[in-house]
Amino acid sequence: MLVPNLRRAASKLVGRFPVYHAFPPGELRTRAYLRYHQGAKWAKVAKVVRARGGIPTRPLGSALALTRGAFQAGEDDLVIPSLDALEKAYPRSAAVQELRCDLCTFQGDLDEALQRAIRARELKPNSVTATARVVKLSQQVREQEVADQEAVSAVRTFPRSTLVVSAASKAAASAEQFERLLATWREASPDPVGDLPRVVRQLANGAMRTGRLDRAAELYREVIGLIIDGRATPRRFSMPTLQPHSAWTAMLDLNRVLDAAGVPYFFAAGTVLGLIREGGPLPGDDDIDVGVLDRDWDRDALEDLFRKDPQFVVNFHPQTQKVGLNHRGGTRIDIFRFYPEAERIWHDGVFVRWHNTPFTVVRRPFNGAELPVPEDAETYLTENYGDWRTPNPGFDAFTKDAPNVEVTWPEYLDIHLLRRAYRKLVAGDLAAAQADLRRVGEVDLADRLRV
Repeated sequence: MLVPNLRRAASKLVGRFPVYHAFPPGELRTRAYLRYHQGAKWAKVAKVVRARGGIPTRPLGSALALTRGAFQAGEDDLVIPSLDALEKAYPRSAAVQELRCDLCTFQGDLDEALQRAIRARELKPNSVTATARVVKLSQQVREQEVADQEAVSAVRTFPRSTLVVSAASKAAASAEQFERLLATWREASPDPVGDLPRVVRQLANGAMRTGRLDRAAELYREVIGLIIDGRATPRRFSMPTLQPHSAWTAMLDLNRVLDAAGVPYFFAAGTVLGLIREGGPLPGDDDIDVGVLDRDWDRDALEDLFRKDPQFVVNFHPQTQKVGLNHRGGTRIDIFRFYPEAERIWHDGVFVRWHNTPFTVVRRPFNGAELPVPEDAETYLTENYGDWRTPNPGFDAFTKDAPNVEVTWPEYLDIHLLRRAYRKLVAGDLAAAQADLRRVGEVDLADRLRV
């Protein structure tokens, strides 16, 4: 065991400190350099990688990290030969197959992507990442009955995996399918009471996507009650947030695609707030918001446009008309239709809509790029946020925090408030959780919560 332990220790040392400076020029120094920088921005290592003729195949961990960095940056001229070499060198690596699956997905070859995901699962049957990929791609490629069974089987095998339960819940195409998933989860979980905090958000999202708002409410009431009574332990989780460099790259790629197609657009909502106040993506935000005016809106054409670009995949949500995108770097993007009504301009969420005074769009310089934003940013941001100059990490655009919000689906708002109460409870903000419970009419739960 001594030699493997020494190797692991040396690998950690090389990855944590710039010890490559101590190595003589050559292969070993190059490997140490790449190992140390593998988590950095891709641009920092691209020059060295290209100079040495591509990504090295050994060690596998560093090779995969570098190849994924190149993939996220869209450097397919490096990714493809690297994956070809890695498949030959490591024919039984599930991780290599998963990365090839991701590449095929962004290139639009979903049938091949599914086969790669299946192969990864065969190589590593206990892989939740491979299983989640199979579930998601099956819903896009296979017959609905087959895809439904795949999702049910995945939940039965991995009832404690948030990744698998999330993929299966999103793949549910009907209320009946979701009910089968939920029943399967309750049967398969070794501890349905203790495990519910682990997967309640994913299950509730599936219920809402299939129109079962009542079931989503039941799940949140159940888990909140279990935690209040001490029968289940709160499970802390973090909400996804934008990574500044990746988000900026996604914005530039989106600008490239829409400008090349001649589609007028503008950045909107929190993205404008970030650009104007921070000079870039808003810290703490979770997506990029984009607007297209009604006269320029063609949802099918927009989706087709981004399906053809290998930097994006199109996401589908059954209860909204927005165009949802995922960028290779991990950034989520929402494109909204802005339409006129009663001397205002509106855009819709799932259960609310927001209004603004009609505005014109101008291009302004941000970090070396000319990007489109509402010309009167002062009025636009004040209508959206009130005091927009003062950061407010707790701001909730789906409630009266937003001066310009209008609720269009009250029952869905109730679920949102229950969901928010659960998040506050898990975070330890009992007073805020109690306030949200009272607001949504859950008086019994609010009274049982000792603040």
